Amino acid sequence: MGHGLKANARALVLYGCTCALIVVPGSANAFEFSGGVGVGGIQIGADPKLAVSPFAGLLWRREKDFLLEVHNMFSILPGQRVGAHHRTAVALVYAWKTGKVSLGPSISVYWLPVCGITICSRVVGVAPGVHAQADWYFSEAFGASVSANLDWTGGRSRVLQDSLVAMVTAGPVWKYEGGSK
Repeated sequence: MGHGLKANARALVLYGCTCALIVVPGSANAFEFSGGVGVGGIQIGADPKLAVSPFAGLLWRREKDFLLEVHNMFSILPGQRVGAHHRTAVALVYAWKTGKVSLGPSISVYWLPVCGITICSRVVGVAPGVHAQADWYFSEAFGASVSANLDWTGGRSRVLQDSLVAMVTAGPVWKYEGGSK
């Protein structure tokens, strides 16, 4: 792991601390738990794959528009060669009554079957990345979610020539709001 991965890790920590300083000092009025399942695609190597992705998020609501959310997604890549991609993100969120959008750094742990142009192999590792998500609620508790994630896998790989893993999923989302004491 070279200086690039260390620099990315330091930048992600600095970004997370900055978000926490901006968002956390005021008291939270309520929290929101959301969860659902997304179905979409993951682009790894030269071969896109189907991803089935249950997810959960915990959002601290305040009187201000910008919020902080911790979001976790575990993706299963079904097929002849099963794979897994687990991502956790801390995101800055802009929310309104019927939806929210979020953007922030993420860290992923992956165990993926990957096929390049001439070779197939399994890649395993940890990668920093960036996460974006948009949720729209049709009723008080039910809505739709679209999520995108881009990971920088780093290192040298004969299979992952560009060192990037991109995933986009969409699916239903449910939320539960509770008050804080």
